[in-house]
Amino acid sequence: MNQDNNKAHSQLQWILDNADMGFFIVTATHTQQRQIADEYKSPRIAEYDYSPRGGDFSFYKLSQWADDNKDADILFILNTQVGLHDDHQIGAFNMSRDMLAKKERVWIFFMTADLEYRLSTFALDVYSYVRMKVHFKAGIEHIPERQDILDFHDRQSVQKIQAMLEQYKPLEEQLMALPLESTPDNQLLSAATTLYEIAFLYVDCADYDDALRLREKVLQIRKKILGDNHLGTAAVYNKVAYIYDMQGQYDNALKLYHKVLGIYEIHLGVEHLTTAHIYNNVAAVYGSKGDYAKALEFYYKALEIREKQLSVEHLDTATTYNNIATAYYNQDDSAQALEWYQKALDIYEKLLGVEHPDTAQIYNSMGATYDNQGHHAKALKLHHKALAIFEKLLGNDHPDAARTYYNIAGSYFNQGDYIRAFEWIIRAYRVFLRRLDSNHPMTIESLDIIKATHQHLGITEPFDKWLSQQLQD
Repeated sequence: MNQDNNKAHSQLQWILDNADMGFFIVTATHTQQRQIADEYKSPRIAEYDYSPRGGDFSFYKLSQWADDNKDADILFILNTQVGLHDDHQIGAFNMSRDMLAKKERVWIFFMTADLEYRLSTFALDVYSYVRMKVHFKAGIEHIPERQDILDFHDRQSVQKIQAMLEQYKPLEEQLMALPLESTPDNQLLSAATTLYEIAFLYVDCADYDDALRLREKVLQIRKKILGDNHLGTAAVYNKVAYIYDMQGQYDNALKLYHKVLGIYEIHLGVEHLTTAHIYNNVAAVYGSKGDYAKALEFYYKALEIREKQLSVEHLDTATTYNNIATAYYNQDDSAQALEWYQKALDIYEKLLGVEHPDTAQIYNSMGATYDNQGHHAKALKLHHKALAIFEKLLGNDHPDAARTYYNIAGSYFNQGDYIRAFEWIIRAYRVFLRRLDSNHPMTIESLDIIKATHQHLGITEPFDKWLSQQLQD
């Protein structure tokens, strides 16, 4: 036993000897958690470890696991920081409080200290139920290996997720039909948790209309029970704004993001990591609107907080590097863009690996930057590297794959190879029409390239008639 942690061991032993139910938190490093669990192994204790399993937090999986281990009265949930690695999962965890509590078991969540800090301000529903916190001192925390932090949906095909959604359809319809006024609050919160998780599956399939439909129902429930300015309600506003952003409804997205920002700045402060996340979202929408100066203003606000509160080699910091690079790219400052993209890429390849969607996005972005500089061979190499990842993980009918088709088409177009440009842009356009809509900026931009290609190829057939035939082929 580590003598420096005698107090922590005594506290944990007291929980094991005396607690009959409730939530408890143990903060320890990734390595320590395994050592602690091994030290306290007992027939009374069941273990659920996110590190080898990977995957997002899922109430259903955790609930089923608890039910499968009814003989254990103490449940060790190890490496919770892996399952709750971003705000999506923390929100879902927060909304599962009542259902987990109903199991009437001793839930001991092992996590790193940074996650405990985030839960204390962003998952207040769960945190208010925590009966005791135990902290194990340690040296430098080591980030889990790549496989530890790849989430469930990155490792599953879109087709499998769609099949899962089909199974949930009857439940979804039942929950969506619940009347707000006559349904008990605890039943509504339970329904909101389920709909919240299902909505993430729709997002993974780029089915934004259905995701928005479910999230708006969740928002109605949260507003009714918690109020309009509650942190839990703000979290759902944030997710609704994200859908508007994906659909190209930028003004609606900004309106909601600024509402969320106002709530977080009041409740959490202007230097909180969650506030930084919203600064990042606001900046992204300004960038989509073409206001790059405003975008950089908010990106640098987010960066200052993340470098201070996290580190210069954290995934969230890398995301901000990437976003700053994109803003410079859109201002035609290729040198600054490549410098910031490389900073982000170094971190993503180290922490996520070379076959992660986020890494692929940077390959795409750097490819586009090289293309602007006239380095088309370098550009195409990076675009095809990204495409192989997207098609493997998400399928060829996902918007991220289509954006890569778009980039490849643009590279060929810039070289004057209009035949190859058309082969790729028509593929992109088909996906954008199906998965986004005809008014989305990416769909419109793809159509513009198709029109230009039609002209450069010298095709005499009227454009609309010609395009209709191409789409049928």
